Amino acid sequence: MKFAEGLRKIFWKGYYEIFDSKRTSYIDYLIKNGNLKVGTNCKIDSLRIISYKAKPANINIEIGNDCNLNCTIVLYNENAHINIGNRVFVGPDTQLIALEEIAIEDDVMISWGCTLMDNDSHSVISTERENDVIDFNKGLEFKNWDVVLRKKIRVERKSWIGFNCIILKGVEILEGSVVASGSVVTKTFRSFSIIGGNPARFIRETK
Repeated sequence: MKFAEGLRKIFWKGYYEIFDSKRTSYIDYLIKNGNLKVGTNCKIDSLRIISYKAKPANINIEIGNDCNLNCTIVLYNENAHINIGNRVFVGPDTQLIALEEIAIEDDVMISWGCTLMDNDSHSVISTERENDVIDFNKGLEFKNWDVVLRKKIRVERKSWIGFNCIILKGVEILEGSVVASGSVVTKTFRSFSIIGGNPARFIRETK
């Protein structure tokens, strides 16, 4: 089966996905078209990209040098943007889910099983989400994202996020911070902090 035929077989689901058997070809396709920019010496063999609404030509992902990415990137629309700096590690089973933007600066480590999500996925107003299941059954390209709150996530340089953490919309993990395993981060703390818990709280400073 040719690569183009493989893409056509998954379009009916309402999203574009990179299957294992086609990953390298799809990555090369995105790079060639300027939608995925990857620096030198990166390991992205285990990187997976899923895009809802956004066709491959509209994907906007930038990856710096010397990165090791084993995660899944999910783009909810054509305006979503993922920006990853240099020497970034992201572990398996971690998801970067963007409706607006997720930015990860240099020398950041994110362990396995984490979720960074820059949006609420659904409206908090019940009448605005009453058709979400019906729309979902038709395909997520039919979902009304205009009523979904979103705000950029930023992980600043030299930060470390432990396994199974959740980083919610609008959060900034400031420079040199450590997020303890299993934490749910709902707000921003000062630089060089160790934070942990659900919801996360300040534990102590680190340098």
